[in-house]
Amino acid sequence: MDLAEKVPSLEGTIEDRIIHQEEIEEMGNAILRLSEKQKDLLYFKYILEMTDTEIAETFGIAPDSVRQYLTRARRAAKELMDKEMNKRAE
Repeated sequence: MDLAEKVPSLEGTIEDRIIHQEEIEEMGNAILRLSEKQKDLLYFKYILEMTDTEIAETFGIAPDSVRQYLTRARRAAKELMDKEMNKRAE
């Protein structure tokens, strides 16, 4: 077995990285199109890593409401991403 056979192919890895980077960009663009409240909730949850209770206290709402708003924000972001991906596929 020669050296070329022992070295793993990087082709798939590079393609995977490019696809991953495109998905990150699409997610960022989708988040930018959300309402300010949705952006803030996602920021507090995933960037600042606040608990639902901490977010609830910040917004002056119940923790159950935080969970509902986060679910709606994630769903809205996913729908925006799906629409963008469908446009690109056409």
